[in-house]
Amino acid sequence: MLKWLATFLIIWFIFHIRSVFPPFVVAGIIAYLLLPLVNYIAQSFAIKRDQAVAILYLFAAGLLGILGWVFLPMVWDQFAALATNRREIITNVVQQAVSTFHWQLNVEETTVQVLTSIEEAFGKPGEIVHLGGLVSRGFLALLVCVVSSIYFIVDSQRVGAFCLRFVPADRRATVVSLSGQMNVMLSRYVRGQLVLIVIMSTVAWFFLHYFIHMKYALPIAIMSGFLEIIPVLGPIFATTFATLVGFAQYGPGVALGIIAFYTAARWIEDYLIVPKVIGHAVHLHPLIVIFAVLCGEIMAGALGMLIAIPVAASIKVIVDFTHPEEELAKVVESVEDSGKPQAAS
Repeated sequence: MLKWLATFLIIWFIFHIRSVFPPFVVAGIIAYLLLPLVNYIAQSFAIKRDQAVAILYLFAAGLLGILGWVFLPMVWDQFAALATNRREIITNVVQQAVSTFHWQLNVEETTVQVLTSIEEAFGKPGEIVHLGGLVSRGFLALLVCVVSSIYFIVDSQRVGAFCLRFVPADRRATVVSLSGQMNVMLSRYVRGQLVLIVIMSTVAWFFLHYFIHMKYALPIAIMSGFLEIIPVLGPIFATTFATLVGFAQYGPGVALGIIAFYTAARWIEDYLIVPKVIGHAVHLHPLIVIFAVLCGEIMAGALGMLIAIPVAASIKVIVDFTHPEEELAKVVESVEDSGKPQAAS
């Protein structure tokens, strides 16, 4: 009884402090991605792991500083312009819809209603950008993320040994083997998603900037790339947002072209790039993907949507390990055979 009560209290406590976990989850992902590189640097230069971490993070800080100095002003200006001109964009969308579909709408009233709905759902962009409390919390979360990722890398072996202490001795070999399979799957998935973000952002920017000559092409392309990592729903949101901005600027013809481009890019990604980059590391049924993403959004918001597929895939690895498909196939086969009519002797 006490064991179940303690378990319930731990779950209740974790649920109520769930807002604390995102920086640590992101730090764990960063550490997971950088750990092989840190081990390679430490082995190549015959130095300790903490020294390799220091070298890698100093190099990353310098590189990010240079990139930020060169590109951040341009990116920030376009994002700020996109947020500032939201009323103009929505007004243009409503005007284009009225002229294209001959709807009987009051443009000004409809614009105000749409803006009010968006601001109620997401908050006012001006408040999000300038609110001091959110900015300070963001810097604190960033600091926690960086420091935690360093500790996760340096103490990765001790973290693994600590977790194994809670596993019965006769099960530890099984857990190590299972974690190795999950490690291969997760590493391919996470690295593949990073590659897809870069590819989609770059391709979308070239198309929107050079072919469509769309304003705000850079922020839309960046958002399109990052939305790709949210299965099913992310590409829909990216296509919808880019189409609305294109529709507001150039009308229905360009909007249809944007839909066609995003659809074709998604097909190429699904059938050519994903099999090469990610392969079948995460092989889940589409219904499971949708269910996992929705559950992740309810439980942890945007972060939950991002980690929903790796979590679901890890659960699938555990299920496949404990209940192999070969055994299930034999059971199904025997059931089908028993249902067949027996031949007359």
